[in-house]
Amino acid sequence: MIRQLHVNVHQEDDSYWAEVQELPGCFASGDTTAELIESVEEAVALYLAPPEGEAPPVAVALAGFELSLESEPPLQAA
Repeated sequence: MIRQLHVNVHQEDDSYWAEVQELPGCFASGDTTAELIESVEEAVALYLAPPEGEAPPVAVALAGFELSLESEPPLQAA
C-alpha cells in the first residue's frame, strides 16, 4: 500500500529538521538533507510500527518527493 505523506522541512543554524503533517508528533532531524531523508524514513517506520511482538516491522522507503521553498522575506533572483 502506498501512502502519501507531507513533510515540512525546516533549516535552523547548520542543520535540518522535519515534521510529518499526517503523523502528529513524528519529527526527524539531520545535519545534511541526505541524513534528514534517512531520519524521516526511520521516524515514519517507527511511528507506524505495531506494538512490539504483534506484527513484523513496517518497511518505509521514500518513493519520491516534491520540494517547495518558502522564505521570509520572499526570495529574490540574483
